[in-house]
Amino acid sequence: MARRRRLKRGPYVGALYYPTDEARHGAGGVRRRLYLVFLVVTLVVLSGTLGYWILGQGRWSMMDCAYMVVLTITTIGYGEHLPIHEVRHGPLFTMFLMVVGASVSIYALSSVTAFIIEGDLGEVLWRRKMRRRLESLSDHFIVCGAGQTGGGVVEHLLNSGVQVVVIDKDPVRLEWLQRRVRGELFGVVGDATEDLVLQECGLARACGIVASLQTDQDNLFVTLTARQAHPGIRIVSRAVEERSASKLLHAGANTVVSPNNIGGRRMAHEMLKPSVVGFMDLIVNQQDHTLTVGECPLPPLTHLNNVPLAMSRIREVANVLVLSVLWEDKYQFNPAPDFILKAGMTLIVLGERSGIETLTQFVAR
Repeated sequence: MARRRRLKRGPYVGALYYPTDEARHGAGGVRRRLYLVFLVVTLVVLSGTLGYWILGQGRWSMMDCAYMVVLTITTIGYGEHLPIHEVRHGPLFTMFLMVVGASVSIYALSSVTAFIIEGDLGEVLWRRKMRRRLESLSDHFIVCGAGQTGGGVVEHLLNSGVQVVVIDKDPVRLEWLQRRVRGELFGVVGDATEDLVLQECGLARACGIVASLQTDQDNLFVTLTARQAHPGIRIVSRAVEERSASKLLHAGANTVVSPNNIGGRRMAHEMLKPSVVGFMDLIVNQQDHTLTVGECPLPPLTHLNNVPLAMSRIREVANVLVLSVLWEDKYQFNPAPDFILKAGMTLIVLGERSGIETLTQFVAR
């Protein structure tokens, strides 16, 4: 079994190596070896018990025969428990059982010792622990790809206080990401285009997935798989080439992002509108500031249903500014004071993080 490096586990990080084909075969080989040991020992004990019972022609009980076999193959040497010299071929059968039993005992002991010393036992227990932690996750986000783009996504998601599972084939990239972020991170080494890998990461319980792999084909496959397995999940996909955006949207992505296109726009805005870009960075990217843009959905039973914005007391209670209102996939920018709020709308607000949390609690009353 090839040894695989384990991601460093600090106080912030939990990592699970998903069993790739090599790992599956390796783990299966360990299990088969242990099963073989158990099978051979069981076969020797049963054969020896039956042999003594036949030699004694039923004069000894099965329990006494089994006890004699265990004493013989373990070479404990309590003495002759059964009067084997009184039966024909008794000593000869016992000598044969000693040779076979001793060989089996040595093989079993060496296999178990190797299993423990080589770290396989610790690896199995650690994997089981990480798998249980993954199975306990819900409403988390899955990020496919731990490269520069995926790493940036993970960093911002963790800064928002959500749980993230990251999938990547390369453990080196996961180690790099582990050093870059300081949050509760699950790193899964595997192919995100495989259905089983996504299921292992709790796709059915996730609330969002980001496809940020190196090629549009892989992102397309992840999008199709995620949409078919979880129709209600939100999918954000990366498009390396802009012409792939329509295909990704057709495959089920809610939003497609082209980093190259966005990067070009950002550079142009830095040249033409540096003050605006600086303000947006202050809101979106600066972690040492609490000012941010957030969304606040109005629940079905909100007390603000059919209430004008001016009468909602939003500014008074939470001290946030309503920038826009999303309703039926349309945005109402800078809503007027007489704008009527309705349940199901989503408020896009600017304010302190604490104020947005207060607003979320306020509208749910």
